[in-house]
Amino acid sequence: MPLCDMDVQILQVLNSCSLLDPLMIALSVAGDLYLWVVIGVLVFWFKGKKVAISYGAVLFITWLIVIYLKSYLMFPRPEDVRVLVEASGYSMPSGHAALSFASAMFLHPLASGKLSPIIWIIAILISISRMFVGVHYPCDVAAGALIGLAIGYGGIRVGRYAEKYMEMDAKKR
Repeated sequence: MPLCDMDVQILQVLNSCSLLDPLMIALSVAGDLYLWVVIGVLVFWFKGKKVAISYGAVLFITWLIVIYLKSYLMFPRPEDVRVLVEASGYSMPSGHAALSFASAMFLHPLASGKLSPIIWIIAILISISRMFVGVHYPCDVAAGALIGLAIGYGGIRVGRYAEKYMEMDAKKR
């Protein structure tokens, strides 16, 4: 169920661009579980166990909130468009957008200067791909992105608070 006519119009324009189908399918599939596992392993490898656990917690909380909201809101997926990838369940919010933006927000302060813009570009492209492949309205993607940004930012704040708390606790001993 689109929130407005513009949602449908944007979706139809993006979904009708068949020239980009292979790229958009690849980006959409990239936003599945495997990408986040690979990133989690890289975070563990380069930033350590604590950061990797925090990253995993951010992704898990994002996933839980998305699943809850999908079952609560029960927005149907788009109809009368080309569906290029399999998607089941409800549409609002986009889990791919939420996980992409939660990752980008959480990883942004950890990334080196050249890597940071790439993280954001990937999050945007994965999110947009969900409209190109016909499984989400723009409002679904926007809602997912906002949820992801909020949870990713919360993960950063909680991580910083936990570090300070552990430092203060270690000094007391």
